Amino acid sequence: MRAFLAALLTSVALTAAACSPAAPTATATPNTPTPMPTAGPPPAGTLRVAVTGAAPHLDLHRVVSEWATLFGPGTAYSRLLRFVSGPQAVFPSLAVECDLCDEWRVVDALTYEFDVHPMARWQDAEAFVSRPVTPQDVVFSLKRLRADGSPHASLLAAVEDITIVGARTVRLSLRYPDADLPQKLASPYAVVLAPDALEGVDVRTGRVVGSGPWRFEQQLSGGVELTAWEGYFRPGEPAARAIVFQPAVRADVAAGLLLRGRVDMALVSEEEWRSLPAGEFRSVVVQRQGRGVVFGLNARRAPFDDVRVRQAAFRALDPHAALAEAFGIGAVGIGVPLVEPSWALDDAVLRAAFADPDGARALLREAGDARPPITLVVANFGPAYVAHGELLAAQLRGAGFEVRVETVSRSAYLTRVWRERDFDAFAGPLPPTDTTSAFLLSLLHSEGSSNVTGAGDAALDDLIERQAAETDVGRRGELVRAAQAAALEGAWLFMPVISAERWAFSSRVSGVPAGMPAGAGDLWKYVRVDEPAPGG
Repeated sequence: MRAFLAALLTSVALTAAACSPAAPTATATPNTPTPMPTAGPPPAGTLRVAVTGAAPHLDLHRVVSEWATLFGPGTAYSRLLRFVSGPQAVFPSLAVECDLCDEWRVVDALTYEFDVHPMARWQDAEAFVSRPVTPQDVVFSLKRLRADGSPHASLLAAVEDITIVGARTVRLSLRYPDADLPQKLASPYAVVLAPDALEGVDVRTGRVVGSGPWRFEQQLSGGVELTAWEGYFRPGEPAARAIVFQPAVRADVAAGLLLRGRVDMALVSEEEWRSLPAGEFRSVVVQRQGRGVVFGLNARRAPFDDVRVRQAAFRALDPHAALAEAFGIGAVGIGVPLVEPSWALDDAVLRAAFADPDGARALLREAGDARPPITLVVANFGPAYVAHGELLAAQLRGAGFEVRVETVSRSAYLTRVWRERDFDAFAGPLPPTDTTSAFLLSLLHSEGSSNVTGAGDAALDDLIERQAAETDVGRRGELVRAAQAAALEGAWLFMPVISAERWAFSSRVSGVPAGMPAGAGDLWKYVRVDEPAPGG
């Protein structure tokens, strides 16, 4: 067990450090004017989406860029598995389904098998003739993904061997159980490539030959055009004929393009959403598990080495009110990415731990009055983050804590909190965590690599270790709920802001899913463009 735990903790530490940056996720574009799309009507069936940012290059096995996975080459590729993101999905969720496979099996805790779909094919391209996707393609790609130097090698850290068994079956043999493996194989970075399509091509800058529903083409303007590939083997996907990702230098520019009818869809702030003409636009709030703000207490030094004082701090807070005032949208919770919505703590249990200043004062009296003043370190990732930190500090003061707020830069926050662990309390973004175990093992296990709060005890460690090896979704959910309840009782950390994004769209657009699990672009397959009737 100790060897298994050491290997898994190391794997989770590497995954959390490598999979995607904390915030923001996009690489900034140069400060140049945004090319204005044509004012005329778009081609029938074409969705125009305003986006900000860019990717440094196109090699998904070597890049760390959510822009690349959501709006870039990730949209053209397939993986063995994909996240369930269509109309049937209920979020929050990290549930997976076949992408390149037509069936997959957990043979035992250390053996997974995937049958490559017999209808899956590669797109044709110059000097490359379309052909079926083979198990050899999968083996090549997974080995390339975990090669030395890949920032995503830790996705397959538990995998000992990748072999072909039978005409179209790939077997993954593990060195230790990893219940997160299906989610890791659905990672938008775990794409399958055609080795013969890479010959003589620079993957970073050259053509993109995928087996997914979209053909990818990058424009000289920095935009991206996706066109539906007629050879894709899943009926009804994609729903649109084409998508144009139109670059906008700033988020407020994107909202302006939407208002003027130059694009059909854009990410908007809550203030921008309220300013849009009523009735002309609709929106979907997309949940972003593993992204947001963590509130943490340092249990390694006074006064938070006393669990009663930590519990008092939690009860002093009204996180739902602070979230609504500072960010407008989002959720409150421990923050563990959930495979199924049923894994979430009961809302009554969660709310009982907060918004009880009288209970906080009672716990402080029980703990004694000799308490030093505390400093709340607030990460300055923008005005909303600063305002949110000030609101939390005011709530703590209202229950009897003497609190000083220290607002720090992004780099100082990284050093002060996540490297030196020099704080009483903090509020700021967490390291990227796209899977259940990545959060629990790194942040809440007593030996976790990112355990900056001193969280954990024998009982919680046991729950975390057991869920990390449990492949039955129902039994694992019970363990994850119990671990969240134990973490709430220990009052080490929680997420007062689990991020959400509002995507607004015109009347041409429908079918927008409310999730982007792990930053994957699977949702674009389901977005429809409804053209008005002639003369309408």
